[in-house]
Amino acid sequence: MKFATLGHLDIESRLQQIPKEWIHHHLIVSPEINCNGTKGYVLALQLTAQQMMSIPVDEVRKQILDAAVFAQTTLGVDVLQLGALTTSVTSGGSWLAEQKQYTGFVNHGDSYTAAATCQAVGKALHLFKKEVSQSTLAIVGAYGVIGEAVSKLLVPQFSHSILIGRRKEKFKTLVQHLKGNFETTTELQTKDADIIVTATSHPTALLTSQHLRKQAIVVDVSQPPNLSFDVVKQRPDLHRIDGGIVDFPAEHGLVIPGVPPGKNFACIVEVIMQAMENERNHHVGSIDLKHLLKTEQWAQKYGFTLNELTNFGTPIKL
Repeated sequence: MKFATLGHLDIESRLQQIPKEWIHHHLIVSPEINCNGTKGYVLALQLTAQQMMSIPVDEVRKQILDAAVFAQTTLGVDVLQLGALTTSVTSGGSWLAEQKQYTGFVNHGDSYTAAATCQAVGKALHLFKKEVSQSTLAIVGAYGVIGEAVSKLLVPQFSHSILIGRRKEKFKTLVQHLKGNFETTTELQTKDADIIVTATSHPTALLTSQHLRKQAIVVDVSQPPNLSFDVVKQRPDLHRIDGGIVDFPAEHGLVIPGVPPGKNFACIVEVIMQAMENERNHHVGSIDLKHLLKTEQWAQKYGFTLNELTNFGTPIKL
């Protein structure tokens, strides 16, 4: 089973880091990658995060569908993973899975991303000596694909949780599946949180210094990041953690521009593992927690782990 991951540029200057031979019209296409016997490709639209959210959605979806058909017909790809905002603009991948022109499988990769995010939260609490039962959690983007799963898994563990999203009506379904002490809000009320998980589709950084209490922990899953390097530099008391990134065994030999050596996005790892397992199913829309647990089992089997926490690629050491 052959895989491909489809993303986009985070910023326009990133294109300068891409080898010229990877550029194919409006699409970036890597050479074939061999991940310990499982083959695939890295694809990307030549659109920035800002463009993904500002161009009419039908135009962006057409580019995604064209890329999926190219991957299937030209590269022989069986399963396509939608990365970053390509998931958001396709309704969690559901739209692409419904298109007749593409007959392969679709995986948004968010199941293992959510699992890795929860692992990062646990490691961060241990590292910075905070008790989960005495801490306040905030989740920005709580009813999104990743945020929903993270909320279901983490809210019952914390003394109080603040679930944040832009649209009040979107919380109705989420709260029906939650246990624990929590509140919902459309305001960016993170000031009282000990640990914050960001999982939004916002194209720019959301959190500023005034949103964060002293020594706050931010597990930043969003791509582009929701907490900027400049804010972290100005506030050395803050603990920002790269969310949704795991250690990647050297023998798999997959390098993503902008990702530190030895690391990779959990969403990409998920589609690689699906191909390794020859599992022929769509994984789109809301996350099935049973599948999430399965991705953790796959990760243990194939050696994809979260061994250390990083901040913008730099290992965090006390």
